[in-house]
Amino acid sequence: MRSRCLTFLCGAVVLLATVPTQAHFLWVVTGSVETPVVQVYFGESAEPDDPDLLKRVAHSKAWAIPDRRGEPQPLVLENKDDSLVATLSQEQSHAPVALRCTYGTLTRGAETFLLEYYAKTYPDHLPGTWRTIGKQDVLPLEITPRLTGDEMALTVLWNGKVLPEAVVTVQGPGIDKKIEGTTDDTGVFRCKLPESGLFSIRAKHSETKSGEHEGTAYTSVRYYSTLSLRYQPAELTSIDHRLPALEKGVTSFGGAVLGDSLYVYGGHYGAAHHYSNEEQSGDFQRLNLRDPQRWESLPGGHKVTGLALVPYGAALYRVGGFTAKNSGNEDHDLWSQSDFARFDPQTNAWTALPALPEGRSSHDAAILGDRLYVVGGWNMRGDGKTDWHHSALRIDLSEETPAWEAITEPPFRRRAIALAAFNGRLYCLGGMQEAGGTTMAVAIFDPETNVWSEGPALLGSGMDAFGCSAFACGDRLYATTMSGSVQRLALDGKSWEFVGQLQSPRFFHRLLPWQESRLVVVGGASMSSGKIQTLELLPLSVAKSTAR
Repeated sequence: MRSRCLTFLCGAVVLLATVPTQAHFLWVVTGSVETPVVQVYFGESAEPDDPDLLKRVAHSKAWAIPDRRGEPQPLVLENKDDSLVATLSQEQSHAPVALRCTYGTLTRGAETFLLEYYAKTYPDHLPGTWRTIGKQDVLPLEITPRLTGDEMALTVLWNGKVLPEAVVTVQGPGIDKKIEGTTDDTGVFRCKLPESGLFSIRAKHSETKSGEHEGTAYTSVRYYSTLSLRYQPAELTSIDHRLPALEKGVTSFGGAVLGDSLYVYGGHYGAAHHYSNEEQSGDFQRLNLRDPQRWESLPGGHKVTGLALVPYGAALYRVGGFTAKNSGNEDHDLWSQSDFARFDPQTNAWTALPALPEGRSSHDAAILGDRLYVVGGWNMRGDGKTDWHHSALRIDLSEETPAWEAITEPPFRRRAIALAAFNGRLYCLGGMQEAGGTTMAVAIFDPETNVWSEGPALLGSGMDAFGCSAFACGDRLYATTMSGSVQRLALDGKSWEFVGQLQSPRFFHRLLPWQESRLVVVGGASMSSGKIQTLELLPLSVAKSTAR
């Protein structure tokens, strides 16, 4: 009798194990073992659960979505151990992954309903890369996170429209059991995530809808969408300030801080990928950061875009750039310039210095000791001929008659880079390659050995380091990328750390140090909203700022 009861109980357990309770949901998580993979779990949170339940969801369909304008790329899921697994290509490893599964019908009390599961994850923890997939045929119920300061805003969309009163549940590190609530009239649920880690977020939506699935009639449909989110709190946050916005939005300009003054020279006022003399800037402006009442106009010069502006001693140095000779209705006639000049803030006058050996634009420059270094860029000559620069240059500004000289040739050809001096070496970050598209790579030049070496790649992927900016401040090296991430070189120099997120992500901007305790972010543009006129101020310490 006892044996029969045990047999019955065991059979009941097996039966129940094949039917998920309300605590079972589908989750997708990307990771890398030897090759990039996506894993699918079926349980209460984004971690392995009972592997026997996986056979009930083995028919799930998953896609990598590298580009919001492109087609979703189907992934092949296989049942392995405690998860369904799909191998990702290198391109797919940097893309969001989505999943959907029609589980089937369930009966609870007098109601029979159809159960639909959806899931999404992002490849990394950079908030600026958390985008809405917007593919209703793949993910009709979607959760999109947005980090604002230390608050997480979770927007729930149903077929592309905001969904009020959706039930949202958040589980993860530092949370006792769960956070739960409903979305507001704008489809947003707000909460604070207490610490770093992988968070399991889900949203529920139900509708009265009759139908039939595999011979069983139902009267309603329950939809569950999950988000497996890697999160890291921001150490640096933009603060309120009194810094006035730029009078015009500008990209690819020269920017520098000298003393307590912020300078902006030249750049591009027009639309992306369209250049004309009318849309270029020759404006030169100054802002007193201690008493930021207004931007002051200074004597400028010829119009240039894609230049560099660096401080040294009590002066500023302007290097290269290109000039558009065509008008707005003419074909591009763009010419890289070899101009090199010094600006004296005491006299508000420019002095011409020895020209670059060739025209150069879309480069960057940095100061190490008494020497100014120029790396990257190309030489546009208006006739359709453009040469990517193979050389890198330096000039000793302490000499009475300074002259340009070549340093060891870089093992790369890039433009739209960031160049920064740090700990006696030069760091060349990101940019566009002559062949191979954009890159997250970092190269390091040691002037003591005259040798280039490979540094740690920036966090992120795709175009994130195209038109990035970098500068050392407070004995650390910082960089900002297109997605708005603020990154810092780790103390051991072997990796980059995510330390903050800009309120307005931008590229072709300038990240500039002020008094070794603050970073000022000026200019640039967003892929979605265009040019950005507002400035951001990031304090690196508790030092009080008169601009607050």
